[in-house]
Parts: sequence; C-alpha cells; structure tokens
Amino acid sequence: MNIFSLALAVALAILVDTAWVALFRARPVGRFKVLRDAGGVFTFTSNAGTFSADQASQTLSYVNRRQRGSVKFSEMKGLEYRVNEKYALLEELFFGFDLADLLPRYQDTVEWFSIAAVTSEGKRIPLYLSGRYEPREFLLGWYIELQANFLARAGLLKDVEEQSRSALRLIQSKIGNPKLL
Repeated sequence: MNIFSLALAVALAILVDTAWVALFRARPVGRFKVLRDAGGVFTFTSNAGTFSADQASQTLSYVNRRQRGSVKFSEMKGLEYRVNEKYALLEELFFGFDLADLLPRYQDTVEWFSIAAVTSEGKRIPLYLSGRYEPREFLLGWYIELQANFLARAGLLKDVEEQSRSALRLIQSKIGNPKLL
C-alpha cells in the first residue's frame, strides 16, 4: 500500500463519516411555522401545538396534546425561555460507546431549547421545543468542530439556538411583550 492509497482511504473514511453524521445531526428537531400574521391575528404551529394570538381580544389560544384553552395577555406572568442539557444515551450507544464516555466531559448530549407561557397561577403552556445533538469524544473535539463548521456552511446543520431565540422574539412581540422569566 502506498501513501496515495492510504490518503485516499482516509479521505473516503472522513467523507463517509461526515455524510453519516450529517444524516443524523441534520434531522429536524424543532418546528416553528407562522401560519397567519395579518389583521391583528398571529397564528403559528410548533411541535408543541398550534397557537393563535389575537390582538383585538388580547388572548392567546392554544391546542396541544395535553391542553386546550385560552389565556388573556393580562393573565400571563411572562414567557419562560429555557436551555437544558441532557445526556444523549441513545445517540451515545448508536455512535459507539467507549470507556471515555463514562466521564461526563465526554458524554454526548442534547441541548433542549424551550419556550413556555407562564400564567399568574403558575400554569406553564409549552409553545416551542427544539433540540440539538452535541457529540463529544476523547481527543476528537477538533474533528467534531471541523465537521460541524463544514455542515453548517453546507446548510445541513441549523443553528437551533438562533432559531429558538428568533421564535422567542417573534412570539414575545406578538403577545404584548411580556417579560422574560
């Protein structure tokens, strides 16, 4: 085996690995779509449900898996924006588990971004949820960052944090600018 064959094999391995990671990391993890934004009515759908903010009645109506109802803007304490990091055991097992994965520093994670409306009574109404898989490997942080940058430039890896912050700003502006909790 000459040096050219070795270089070609390494390049193909990196290409196949990047394609595999792109397929897994580029999957849609959160949805936010504006259905209507006219005549004082703002309607959107997300993976948390369907929501409608009516400026005339100052009401947020919602339908999701667990709840259905409406709340007046004046009854809202504010919007809650959370970022949580959870251990991604399934992804860890899928991509290969090794001894370094027993150390929290090298455990794959999913960063979850959520937005919820909180009423004066403390009831949380989930409006948005999205996640981003973050692989971590011993001595391969540089490679993972290089892959992520390449996939982002190719448009295959979305900035989920920016999407969640954009959704937060838009929702906040359409429901009377409640404070952030």
